[in-house]
Amino acid sequence: MINKHEHLAAQLVIPPLECPLPVRVDEALGNHVNDLLLDWVSQVGIFEGQLEQVHASNFGRFAMLCHPDTDTPERLLLSAKCIAALFAVDDHYCDDERSGSNPRLLGPRLSLALAALDKAHLTAPHDLALTQALNRDPVLRGLQGYMSHLARYSSESQMARVRLETIAMFVTMNAEAAWRIEHSLPSVWEYLAHRQVNSFLPCMALIDVVGGYELEADAYFSAQVREVVTLAASATIIANDVYSAPKESMPEIGDFNLPLLLAHEHGCSLQQGMWLAAETHNEIVRRYADKEHQLLEHASPQLERFLGGVKAWLAGNNEWHQHSGRYQV
Repeated sequence: MINKHEHLAAQLVIPPLECPLPVRVDEALGNHVNDLLLDWVSQVGIFEGQLEQVHASNFGRFAMLCHPDTDTPERLLLSAKCIAALFAVDDHYCDDERSGSNPRLLGPRLSLALAALDKAHLTAPHDLALTQALNRDPVLRGLQGYMSHLARYSSESQMARVRLETIAMFVTMNAEAAWRIEHSLPSVWEYLAHRQVNSFLPCMALIDVVGGYELEADAYFSAQVREVVTLAASATIIANDVYSAPKESMPEIGDFNLPLLLAHEHGCSLQQGMWLAAETHNEIVRRYADKEHQLLEHASPQLERFLGGVKAWLAGNNEWHQHSGRYQV
């Protein structure tokens, strides 16, 4: 029997989103990277008992679409590991009660996850206790494995950038946990500010690492580049909110997304909230395109390449969300 939540999810229509077209669609390469990722997922133990779902999610295809400036499987696997490891944090710690999430445990869990991102230097016997704790939890093993792979390809500056973007995301995840504990809904403006950071930004920080070059820190963190990158990150995650809304209308799955909040704030249906979220996404994409155009007028070849990577991420993200099994109800 189909319950009312399943019926609602099945009835929701995904509005079209304005987005660049993918630069490259190489299904064979994406499948190869996905196979490599599944081997790694099995080894570290994240998504235990869910390998079929992980295969259908096709994070390898996600990496292939978002990083068209390399066809090296090991570099694309780095991106796929990042995506899988952070989705594991989201599922097991934040959103999905079926996978063990609990908002009251999120703070301590993410605090320990910091040591998986940035080595904590403890004295004996506390160092052994920490190592054992990190190795017991498959989510933490996933983060450690991803960071170890990252270290093979990145500079120290790029490593620090990735840590910064990921730790900032952890802070916003804790805010979301507080909303759940208090059974409260954030306002739309508050959620949008939160979502800029709690986004695919930690994955997008790998654009030059995966591509095999380095955008210097002063350029990456400059105000103009930061505006373009964070606008793109906001667009990628609002797209995620739109495509995941049908699944998230099911019980025991995270219930914070932009369509829901817009429907609540405007007193309209969730379907109408979906259309309003699409309008917000499209407005952000137009602003991103305008700012990117201004920045490209005086960009160095290195920055021009990075901005091309940002656009590819926007396009690849939208293409992946349309077809990934992760969001099928």
